[in-house]
Amino acid sequence: LLKNTVSQMVYKHAISTVVPVRPIRLPSAADAEHGDAEPGNA
Repeated sequence: LLKNTVSQMVYKHAISTVVPVRPIRLPSAADAEHGDAEPGNA
């Protein structure tokens, strides 16, 4: 239970950190930078 709570906290913190830096363009930005989508990220 504690481990699950910590995971959720870290995940929520990561989302809060990433969203302002990379707005909803994450897939497009990654596709443009790498030129090809990573395996599994269709």
